[in-house]
Amino acid sequence: MNLRFLSVSAMTMAALICPNVGAGSPPFSKDAQGDWYVLAAHQNNKNIAADKGTGSKVTVSVDRIIWHNAEKPDAPLLDATCYRAKAVDTPKAKADPNELTTAVRGSLCPKQDVKLAARWRITDNDVLLLLVEVAKYKGNRNGTYSGAAPADVLLICQRKPVSAATKPDPAADAKRFIGTWAVLGELDDANCARTRPQGNVLFTANEFFKRQLFNAKIKPGQEATWKLLPPQGRRGRIDLDFKYGIELNNGRSPSLYTFFGDDLLMVVYLEGGWAKDAVENQALRQPPRQFGSDGSANMLILRRMPAPSP
Repeated sequence: MNLRFLSVSAMTMAALICPNVGAGSPPFSKDAQGDWYVLAAHQNNKNIAADKGTGSKVTVSVDRIIWHNAEKPDAPLLDATCYRAKAVDTPKAKADPNELTTAVRGSLCPKQDVKLAARWRITDNDVLLLLVEVAKYKGNRNGTYSGAAPADVLLICQRKPVSAATKPDPAADAKRFIGTWAVLGELDDANCARTRPQGNVLFTANEFFKRQLFNAKIKPGQEATWKLLPPQGRRGRIDLDFKYGIELNNGRSPSLYTFFGDDLLMVVYLEGGWAKDAVENQALRQPPRQFGSDGSANMLILRRMPAPSP
């Protein structure tokens, strides 16, 4: 056996996987390390965490990501060893400051230990956005965090464990909606790049307002009236009647919601994509088929904000 050949091969493989392993900061800073809990996980325009993965655990160490599979502890969904990648600006966007190269394996990966890319950031609401390639991506994301492609998994996580989903109850939920909610995640076409600091949603007794800033003098980006309907299986139903603020066909948007405890709320609403006869006849509009974001459906992940001090 040629030990010199093995040594050189190992060095070559290490150089391919971790080109900057000896330079710069570690892949994950201390504020990113530790356990996180999944709010949503999008891949190929579908929330793959909607049914069983909401609240599942993601562990981040200095150079590794593990998305645990609660049903199969010995078979993680993702297990990525990470290295800092060389920052490369594009004509349309500057390089992400936390661009990584990974050797990733897990049940979501068609091939194991392939050299792929990842990136991460923590928002002002202490939410972790984590984009991990599970297959080779063709194209240019220009710094976005998108779960639209089959090759990408977008994880949106919080530090606090997620409460179990509560059974929808229109009478009780109508009271729970009322208040101001911080936007933890806003997905449009499965793209979470539009999440902004200070984004908030206000539900009054029958009105809905979404703003980018905590300033009541600013015109809301979206305004609607709302009412609750009988549940659709495990999801609650809410009709949002938009005065403005969606891309296509303002008016009635039959939507879905789920409460996780009293202080975490997720809403999925349609911006269009209805059958041709439902564009004019709004009574024919149907709610989303899945609890996540795709080319027609948007998703809001909301955390209740404390009431202001008297």
